[in-house]
Amino acid sequence: MISSSQIKLIRSLQQKKYRDLHKLYVMEGEKLVGELTGGRAGSDHRVHLIFAGRAWITQNSAFLKDAGLEVVETDPSVMKKVSSLVTPTQVLALVHIPEGQASEADLAASPLLAFESIRDPGNLGTIIRTADWFGIDQIICTPDSADVYNPKVVQASMGAVTRVRVSYMEITRLLQTASFQGKAVYGTFLDGDNVYQMSLEKNPLILFGNESRGLSDKYDPYIRQRVAIPSFSKKGAGSESLNVASSVAVLCSELIRSGN
Repeated sequence: MISSSQIKLIRSLQQKKYRDLHKLYVMEGEKLVGELTGGRAGSDHRVHLIFAGRAWITQNSAFLKDAGLEVVETDPSVMKKVSSLVTPTQVLALVHIPEGQASEADLAASPLLAFESIRDPGNLGTIIRTADWFGIDQIICTPDSADVYNPKVVQASMGAVTRVRVSYMEITRLLQTASFQGKAVYGTFLDGDNVYQMSLEKNPLILFGNESRGLSDKYDPYIRQRVAIPSFSKKGAGSESLNVASSVAVLCSELIRSGN
């Protein structure tokens, strides 16, 4: 059965400082843990320990034995105490946080989504899930953005955090490196050029700003073209803007249409 120290560990991982200390994060839910243990996750996201109800353990006993995964039986009342979900599920996994960040060469060689000060965990999780859907496996965020292993990010990504690599760095420094000289950089703005009337270059970097403030002007020297998603609302000016996660979906679709 689960120990008091294990309960304390799981609950501590709600906070970034303890995730950084233990190099672990929490993944909850039968679907997400199923993907994690079923080979759909990145190989560097190794399962440390699984906590689950008896029914789930019985149903998955053969697989768990073959995979050599350690499971601690946990009753529903305890799962409710340690879960970050409104409705706790039967299974929770502690997963090792991969070490290191993507290299400049790897980032320069593929289409890249870059985010300044993305603060909402739900937005970041949805962005990661969207990138995964469109086959984009590299994202960079400024250091003040939401933590990729925040439970809300993990949950909103529906497990895509294990397949999309999120690196934290100062974007302006990256754009100054030799690897990024000549790489097309697009900035997303309300007053940019209509994205539906252009073709995005191969392997570009697309910049997205903070949910409320947009992109800082410090990126202006690096932006080759300002792009916008026009509104087609028939009700006056329509909504003020798109949610950043929705904007990412549109731009990712245009990336594919442009041959990326």
